[in-house]
Amino acid sequence: MKAPGVRWRWILATGVIALLLVGLVIGVLSQETPVASPPPVFTSTPADPPVAVVEDQPIGRNFWAEAVRLDWAMSQLAGVPAPGPEETLDRLVNEVLVLRAAPQPEPAREAVEAQIAALKQQWGASEEQITAALAQVGLGRDALERAVARLLRVQQAQVALEAQGTSIQEWLSQERSRVRVVIYREQMEGSFRFPTPAATPTLAWAQAPDFTLEQAGGGTLTLSERLARGPVVLVFFQRCG
Repeated sequence: MKAPGVRWRWILATGVIALLLVGLVIGVLSQETPVASPPPVFTSTPADPPVAVVEDQPIGRNFWAEAVRLDWAMSQLAGVPAPGPEETLDRLVNEVLVLRAAPQPEPAREAVEAQIAALKQQWGASEEQITAALAQVGLGRDALERAVARLLRVQQAQVALEAQGTSIQEWLSQERSRVRVVIYREQMEGSFRFPTPAATPTLAWAQAPDFTLEQAGGGTLTLSERLARGPVVLVFFQRCG
């Protein structure tokens, strides 16, 4: 499903530039139950070693970590599952490839704010809700502004590449097989902690004590005697008057 206009587009691990957080499919996904998942906790380090190198262009650990946390925060607002850290890295690799092939200037601040306003409207989110979602993963609004600016550049680069007569899917597939991409997985290990959601509490059942009661139609009922014949369901009615 595709929607017109400028959208929040991510380059996915499959090599297809598509919407992740809202954009192309927000009209459908916003009707689903939001996915509740704990925010990723990033273990920061003073250094910023590369987690990947695309030809001669590194993708720094801090840049990648910010993208992972931003993906999570925006996914919560959009009500869609957040991608994993490796999926986010694969998207960043594809973004580097696209921008290397068709460099684009930084968009005007007005264009960035217009896109953020469109996202808020599509999500039905207020500025306060966006700020709170970002703060939950230790980010400020400037992180969202940087991401939107980059994605606008990626979108323009995609348009330029497709104007050459090749679909972006096919182009990315060719580039990924041709370009040297090195992933430093040791730099990714231990970077994030995804807390395990609390388990559903186990119900503790207590055995009812034996009792004998008068029956409304006469006679008595003893629980142990009735249990000997099979399961018993007890229904209590409040006596009026």
